[in-house]
Amino acid sequence: MANKVKQDMKDQGQRMADGMDRMADDAKRDMDRLGDGMKREAQQARSEIKGMNQEMKDKLQHH
Repeated sequence: MANKVKQDMKDQGQRMADGMDRMADDAKRDMDRLGDGMKREAQQARSEIKGMNQEMKDKLQHH
């Protein structure tokens, strides 16, 4: 009887540890995804600014 209780507690502890690992992995993946999205947006903003700068230069040169 005591061995079964001990085994059940050990199994429960392992499940809790696995759950914590899974939560940490999920959080890391979410942060990576968020970071990638922010990088992509920053690159797009930079390219748009470059395009606007080029347009302004072109307009100024034509006047």
